[in-house]
Amino acid sequence: MAGAGDLQLPPGFRFHPTDDELVMHYLCRKCASQQIGAPIIKELDLYKHDPWDLPGLALYGEKEWYFFSPRERKYPNGSRPNRAAGTGYWKATGADKAIGKPKTVGIKKALVFYAGKAPRGQKTNWIMHEYRLADVDRSARNKNRSSRLDDWVLCRIYNKKGSLEKHTMKPTETPQNKSKFVSSTSDMAYLDTSDSVPKLHTDSSCSEQVVMSPELREVQSQPKLEWENSTSLEYQQNYLAENNTAPFLYQQPQSTTVNYEMAQWQDVFMYLQRSL
Repeated sequence: MAGAGDLQLPPGFRFHPTDDELVMHYLCRKCASQQIGAPIIKELDLYKHDPWDLPGLALYGEKEWYFFSPRERKYPNGSRPNRAAGTGYWKATGADKAIGKPKTVGIKKALVFYAGKAPRGQKTNWIMHEYRLADVDRSARNKNRSSRLDDWVLCRIYNKKGSLEKHTMKPTETPQNKSKFVSSTSDMAYLDTSDSVPKLHTDSSCSEQVVMSPELREVQSQPKLEWENSTSLEYQQNYLAENNTAPFLYQQPQSTTVNYEMAQWQDVFMYLQRSL
C-alpha cells in the first residue's frame, strides 16, 4: 500500500474529510474531470474485490480507505445497481442522507458486506459509505451510459471493529444436508406400515402432524353402538334379571317407547328359545 511518503504529503497530514467536503471538493470535481489537489483517492472497481482486500489496494489510509468506483446496472433496463462483490454482496442499511444545503448535491448511502450468496449471506463487520451525485439521469434511455449506472461514486470503506479481519464462512445448513435429514426423518416416520397405527407425515409445514388412516376415521365417525344392538343387549339383561338368573346386572329405567319396543323383541326372543 502506498504511504504518505510516496504521495509527498506534508508532515502531520491527516485525511478526515466531512461528508460535504467529500461531495463538493472530491466527487463533483472527479465527475467534472477537474484536477484534485491531493490525489490520494484511488480509482478502483470495488465490486471486483472483497472488502478485506481493499486496504492493501488503497493509496492512503489507516482505519478508513477511500475509492472512486464505477457502478454497473443490475438489469439492462433498470436503475438498480449491481451489489455483488467478490465472494459476497453489499446490502443497503438505514435511510439515505442528503448532502448539501439548501440544494441537495449528493446522496450518502450506508451498506454492509455479506459473505456468501444472497439472500443467505453471513453479515460481516465491513461497512461502506457510498456518495453519489443527485439530479443525475440514470435511466436506461440514456444511451451514453449503456450498462453503467454511474461513472464515478466515492466510497469510504472501514471495519467497525477497527481490524483487517477476513471473514470465514460458518457452517450452515445446506440444501443437501437438509434433504438428507428429511429423508431420514421420513424413513423413521413410516417405519410401521400398519393401517391401524397413526402415520406421521413430515412433509407438512407444521413440526408434527398425526394423520389417521381412513379406516380409523370411519370408525370414529360412527356411534359406538347402533340402536338394534343396544336394544337387544338391554332386553337380554332385563330378561335375565326378571328370571333371577343374573342378579348382579343393573336394570336401567326405560321409557314407554322403549317398553313397547322391548315387547316386540320379547316375542322374537321367546320364539327363538322354543325353536332351540
